[in-house]
Amino acid sequence: MLYQLSLAITALSAICQGYGMTDKPQHDGNQTQNAAILLKVAQTMAKLGVAAFPRNYELFYEALSGSNPQLTREVAALGAHPMQNQIEQIGIKYHLSGFSAIEADTIRADTARSISAVSHALKDSIAKKEVFAAMLRGFITRLETDPVAGMSDFADDAARLRDAVAVFEREEKAFAAAMNETVTQLGGIDSDIETMRKTATRDPVTGLPNRIAFSAKLTALYDDGKAVGPAALALVTVEGLRDMGERHGATTVEKALKKLAPEFRKSVKKNDFVARIGTDEFAFVFHDVSADNAEAIAQRICTSVEGVQVALPNRAFTTQTLSLSTGIAMAFTASGGVDLFTQAELALRAVRSGGKPGTLVFSAAIGGRTKKTYSPHAA
Repeated sequence: MLYQLSLAITALSAICQGYGMTDKPQHDGNQTQNAAILLKVAQTMAKLGVAAFPRNYELFYEALSGSNPQLTREVAALGAHPMQNQIEQIGIKYHLSGFSAIEADTIRADTARSISAVSHALKDSIAKKEVFAAMLRGFITRLETDPVAGMSDFADDAARLRDAVAVFEREEKAFAAAMNETVTQLGGIDSDIETMRKTATRDPVTGLPNRIAFSAKLTALYDDGKAVGPAALALVTVEGLRDMGERHGATTVEKALKKLAPEFRKSVKKNDFVARIGTDEFAFVFHDVSADNAEAIAQRICTSVEGVQVALPNRAFTTQTLSLSTGIAMAFTASGGVDLFTQAELALRAVRSGGKPGTLVFSAAIGGRTKKTYSPHAA
């Protein structure tokens, strides 16, 4: 039993890392706390008889970590031996990544039902219109071919036609109402799709694009190995963020990240791009820039970040500041997105190996550090 539980915890840890759920600063205290949560997840799922699906691990991890109190309450309300569809309803409601495939299937099914309902209603409406049109044609034909018809016969035909018009009007109104309801449903489905898309491509802490969105952006910079325009990639490490997590916990780190995100957004042009791609790592794409322009932008962002004051827990009037290390690569010097990322990463490593925050543009001679390093802390 202990061996099986150990295997479950190991698998759960891998799953959590795959979903980015453990992508937070790690130190002895945090590792111990995280391991305790993983153990509790495995034990709780086994006790409640929950199937060992990866998505279920993700849901119970979120519930037991306490990051979303409402989700925690809803999972607790499931009780023992919950039905899998109940679990999936909660996962879909909170747009957890492991449930995205099921959410997509649900959206497809809802869309198919809505379109099918419209199709049946339209066919029914067309058939009834054809019947009504046939009645009109018959009445007109009789008027034209039998001008001496008795008034009583004419009155009977007119009454039937009047009744048919009344029925037709009611059915048309019902059809219009059904169409309006379908339009509303399709609008809701469209909203669900947009929410699911944003969830898949947004970092939940900062609201910035995530690594998935960044990968797509990087690919879009090239067409058959050629840069589609002058652009620069800047990879950034927020120096001091991991240390902050070790000393003051993940909550303080999240507060710091939420302060940094708007600084990053307002420091770049509208058509530029910024994403969170790791615990303390961000990526910027600057369009229509030279190397000098990219350096200047990076320095401006660094200055902006150094002005951010992060309040520390249980320390009145005590704040901490952060700084940036930045590696820059120009799109025209790389053969593609992967190559561009590698160049920027090498420049970033060169900066950080110097022990001081700064900015460095990739060059062929970067191994010898012949390129000037800009450090706001240099003497």
